[in-house]
Amino acid sequence: MRKPKNNLSRIDKRALLIAVTVLLLISAASYFLFFNEKVSDNIEDEVIEITSLKLSILNGCGVHGAAGEVKDNIINKNFENVDIISCENVKSNKFIYGKSIIVVKKKDENKLKYLMKITGISRRIYTLDDNTIEDFQIILGRDYRTYFK
Repeated sequence: MRKPKNNLSRIDKRALLIAVTVLLLISAASYFLFFNEKVSDNIEDEVIEITSLKLSILNGCGVHGAAGEVKDNIINKNFENVDIISCENVKSNKFIYGKSIIVVKKKDENKLKYLMKITGISRRIYTLDDNTIEDFQIILGRDYRTYFK
């Protein structure tokens, strides 16, 4: 049997393949740019009511006075129901944090959403401890000025 003759040359096939690939890339990029919502955008639209939030601020970046600066920033912005328990350097003075992070001590999703909303920090880890005073700790990384200006 004879193979049917293909009217497309090799160059035409490559051009068609490149055109389809470019169209797929453009459609994927437009999806991520226009239709994909960030988690932080959803949090900003929501009104979150809390009774009180106890917070410790730890300097994990090594910038002298960073924890005090952030404490003053939070106090000056009059965030309601936020009590700052302490601000100090991380234990053992290991200033290794490049990015700021929220440490969840008591699991309360409403309080966590509120803290993420007022600070802009979305990174978090859970180290639940019912025997602690604070609800959360913020460990300041070298990027802390992007959140607290």
